[in-house]
Amino acid sequence: MIRNFITSEKITDINSHGGHGTIEIQKVFPRKDLKGAWDFALRVTMSPNSSMGLHEHGEDEEMYIILSGEGLMTIEGEEQRVGKGDMILNKPYGTHGLFNDSNQELELLIIQASLK
Repeated sequence: MIRNFITSEKITDINSHGGHGTIEIQKVFPRKDLKGAWDFALRVTMSPNSSMGLHEHGEDEEMYIILSGEGLMTIEGEEQRVGKGDMILNKPYGTHGLFNDSNQELELLIIQASLK
């Protein structure tokens, strides 16, 4: 199965996880298309000054892969600058959030797998 993450259908999420502003989400591979432990693979585009608020998942791991732009990532209360090429692992039951505090779009892939 081949899908293009650039041309996949877009949906707009407002105040994602209690964050600010809008982000665009492209569900490249939703759960129904996957057979293994994978929950989804998404492309997310965050406009300047938008954020995904601090949140916790549960029994899953989530990987953020920064494709372009930069922002401020919070993991377990610790803030760190992230940018193009960075891969961030959000561990089970951990808290995390991302803020695009730049004046350019921040683009990332998010891939999540369940531990169940």
